[in-house]
Amino acid sequence: MKNVRLIFVLLLVVNCTPDTSDVDTLDTSNIQPEVQNCIDDLPKVRLTNNGTRSFEFIVYGHDYSTLHTQNLTASSDSGWVELPNNDVIIVATNNIDYGQKIPINLVLCDNIEFEIDTNNVLILSD
Repeated sequence: MKNVRLIFVLLLVVNCTPDTSDVDTLDTSNIQPEVQNCIDDLPKVRLTNNGTRSFEFIVYGHDYSTLHTQNLTASSDSGWVELPNNDVIIVATNNIDYGQKIPINLVLCDNIEFEIDTNNVLILSD
C-alpha cells in the first residue's frame, strides 16, 4: 500500500510540473533604452512656440557666440538643432517679451525640449 501511495504522489508531481517547452519567452535582445542607442551624438535642443506671439529663438555659447538663431511664429517649432556639448543659453525674445533666458549644460546625447507656453513664457518642457 505504501508503494501505491508513493507512485501516486510521484505521478502527481510529474503531471503538475509545467512543461517549459510550451512557455513563450520574451526576446529582450532588441529592447534597449534610447540612451543606449546614442554613441557620442551631439546634443540637440528644440523650441516649440505654443504662445500667441512670434519669437526669435537664439542659442548662445558659453563664450557668448551665437550658435543658432531662428524666427518662430506662433504654433511652430525650430526642429532639432544640433549643438556642441557645452554650456549654452537658450533665449526667446521679441519686442514685448524681451530676452527670456534659460542657461543649460549640454552633454553628448542630450535631447532637450523647450517651449513657449500659452502665456508666452519660455520654459523647459517635461
